[in-house]
Amino acid sequence: MGVENVEEADNSSSVSDSIEGRLSNFNITSSNCYSISDVTIFKYCLGGLIDRALLLKELATFASEEELFRLANEVSVYSGCSHHRRQIVVAKRLIEEGTKIWNSISQNNCQIQWEKVIFEIEEQFMRITCSSTRSLTEQDFELLRRISGCQEYMGQENFEKIWRWLYPVAFTLASDPINTTWNSTSPKWIEGFITKEEAELSLQGPGGLQEPGTFVLRFPSSRSWPHPDAGSLIVTYVGSDYTVHHRLLSLDYIYSCEEREMNLKSLEQMLLAEPELSRLGRQDICF
Repeated sequence: MGVENVEEADNSSSVSDSIEGRLSNFNITSSNCYSISDVTIFKYCLGGLIDRALLLKELATFASEEELFRLANEVSVYSGCSHHRRQIVVAKRLIEEGTKIWNSISQNNCQIQWEKVIFEIEEQFMRITCSSTRSLTEQDFELLRRISGCQEYMGQENFEKIWRWLYPVAFTLASDPINTTWNSTSPKWIEGFITKEEAELSLQGPGGLQEPGTFVLRFPSSRSWPHPDAGSLIVTYVGSDYTVHHRLLSLDYIYSCEEREMNLKSLEQMLLAEPELSRLGRQDICF
């Protein structure tokens, strides 16, 4: 369990990178062709989210995935923390696939009806997550619409806002342990796409907050690529002080065990082993 109140801070030094194991074992074989300068690395380390997004978009046009892996490692060294790695590693695929999808659905039109776009969004989401059992709901699409800022029609800027949020989420769900938990709907271990406020509301009972230890698992709705928390999971739970807490879920252990093919507990078992968590809450929100 990571830092609390994660959605109220722009950057958290304690954020864990969910693909740490994969990156640490990655060997660069084309170092002689490495074209990303030290100046670029320092610009990324010192820049804000907008600067980083623009820089990664530029790099994605010429850098290979090997070079982005190396950039991810070097940013980790220079910045002193590893939580930027994941967003750098997925940058090329995120940008290329997003551009291809928008060009396909827009067909050179500036504005597309929302109802015509949502089917393509869902298809791409299920393709990336390799999920065939759990599709997106009306509640999920409502949050995506709010993230995009569009109404009846969607432009490219609206689509990019959705894609920068949705792709890291789908990338997280593509991992086998997380995918299994996502596809569990009875009970529903991972809520659909909900906001922090909606998660807090779901923990309310007839007489106030539910019992301490009651929790829901969600994605941070305010974190989009290349924010280091984009695609992470957050546990929202009732503490022993009868107040609601929000903690980032570290996925390091899950991924490292997966890489070493060890016998590991399921995500559900690990959550219930936490002393502050005892039972899954229910989502019951009316829009």
